Amino acid sequence: MLFADILGECSTNIGGTEYRLNNVQVAAKAMDGTILMPGEVFSYNDTLGPRTTANGYLPAPAYIGGKTVDDVGGGICQNSSTLYLAVLRANLEIVERTNHMYTVGYVPDGLDATVAYNALDFKFRNSTPNPIRIEAKVSGRTMIVKLHGTDTENVTVKLETKTLATTPYQVTYKPDSTVAVGKTVVDTTAYTGRKVQVFRCVYDSQNNLISRAQESMNNYRHRDKVILYNPADAVRLGLVDENGKVHSTVQ
Repeated sequence: MLFADILGECSTNIGGTEYRLNNVQVAAKAMDGTILMPGEVFSYNDTLGPRTTANGYLPAPAYIGGKTVDDVGGGICQNSSTLYLAVLRANLEIVERTNHMYTVGYVPDGLDATVAYNALDFKFRNSTPNPIRIEAKVSGRTMIVKLHGTDTENVTVKLETKTLATTPYQVTYKPDSTVAVGKTVVDTTAYTGRKVQVFRCVYDSQNNLISRAQESMNNYRHRDKVILYNPADAVRLGLVDENGKVHSTVQ
């Protein structure tokens, strides 16, 4: 009876490789069934432990040093982000949370939570007077989190996001003789930079606004798109100026 109500929930679509899917599945199993007593703080890093092959994790894309590279445990920020959104909808207290370096595609801007073992954690407090149980599972390509407990507030949380500014990316060309003539290769994918403000709006059972407070201010960096080309294609790509000098073009 203590877990009869769903206080908050969230589901997200899982993209990427099978290795990334595996990591999300492993992380979901580690989270599933966790019980928090009133006042207790949940730590994502403490719950999952080190992301190692011994713990079942595999190499998958992750953001490291401004680049997208394969890293053991890559992809499990989707679990922390899905949990974060469920926690917000449950109107619980956020203790620690950091947005990603770049925007992600599985949750709206401003509603993600990045993690890195021994560096960045996601933490929240069970700010209810009753225990809470975390249900986390993967169904096909869907990550699902539900927070079970006792609903004593009977409120609804709506999250309001505002994009305050954007920084467009540019396209640059870089010569690489290993690229086949007539072909180009995308070396770095692009991201538009954004500044996003999020408000937590709490409504009563009659849909009357109880409170509206800033939840977070999120700054996402932009990243330029880098295209590799064979130097023999400089003219074809318009990378030769009026003096016949080959140069990179920024668009």
